Amino acid sequence: MYRKVLKNQEHRVSDKNELYVYKRKDKRWEARYIKGYTQDGKTLWGAVYGKTRGEVIKKRGEVTGQSEKENNKPATPTKLNLLILGAGSHGQNIKELAESLRVFSKISFLDDKATGDDIIGKCREAVKFRDEYICAFVAIGDNKKRRKWTTFLKEKNFLIPNIIAHSANISPKAVIGEGVAIMPQSTVNESEIGDFCILASNSLINNGAKVGSFSHIDCGGIVLKKKKVPENTWVKSGEIFGIKKSKETVETEES
Repeated sequence: MYRKVLKNQEHRVSDKNELYVYKRKDKRWEARYIKGYTQDGKTLWGAVYGKTRGEVIKKRGEVTGQSEKENNKPATPTKLNLLILGAGSHGQNIKELAESLRVFSKISFLDDKATGDDIIGKCREAVKFRDEYICAFVAIGDNKKRRKWTTFLKEKNFLIPNIIAHSANISPKAVIGEGVAIMPQSTVNESEIGDFCILASNSLINNGAKVGSFSHIDCGGIVLKKKKVPENTWVKSGEIFGIKKSKETVETEES
């Protein structure tokens, strides 16, 4: 019963100083704290009691070594800023889309070659900006490079959002992975899009199709109904993925 109350309390409050603080049935206030752990990993709890919430928070602070002033220090609101790795043409398009979403307070680039006022460092320096930029996005068209830098960002615990144009037409039954870019005028029917894919402008993903992670469906590319695009695939501009090629076409391509 005690543990259930604590779990509910933890989910209900947002300020960490309110955790494990509640009013008892005997009308006293109680603040719990972790004293340590047993050899088998179980938590050892301690508790202080008082007539008011403020009193028990102060008492707990004295026991744990955290002052009342520190306990009552207001949390600094975190701004949602975005780092974009890659300042090329695709990166510029991603920035415009991200700005149109009106979610991010600040958007900056990292790029290993380009320079500019909004390019604040190299891709490998992303961790230097982790405290200021919670979110990061890899805007690189090359599938292998996108995989490399996405793996790097995940290891550094960045949040990697989806960047989806308002004008994209997406079925509510579509399953969209993590870190996906869906550009203007794209259509995604009831289908599955893997992680870190690019669906360029005017691309079409038909019903039942599956696009593997780290794939790039270029401008005007089409994935036919129920076709499966393997990971790391580039469907070129205007290409129709899944169409059967005639013998004559195959012979022409091989010659």
